[in-house]
Amino acid sequence: MAEISPDLFRRWYRSFEEDTDDQAVYRPADFPFPPSRAPRPGFELRPGGAYVEYAAGPVDGAVASPGRWEPGEGDAVRVRAGAASRLLHIVAHDDQVLRIRR
Repeated sequence: MAEISPDLFRRWYRSFEEDTDDQAVYRPADFPFPPSRAPRPGFELRPGGAYVEYAAGPVDGAVASPGRWEPGEGDAVRVRAGAASRLLHIVAHDDQVLRIRR
């Protein structure tokens, strides 16, 4: 994936209710998610390589960790936030859903 689709430049939150054995499903921030006891994990890809990861914080709020993204080989995007680095293998996406291989 030399470049990534502009559809991916947004904030995505985990829709774990839709996950499958081999795919994690993410939806845009404005998706009408059912209530969740804890903040949903998520991330944001921005043009130019900026990346932000959102995780549950100590007081039931989301904590943002800034980082960077870069295109990987094939369907992958490499993301880095703090000391962590991982590959997101994109299975399918459009402006309403993002499916990542687990």
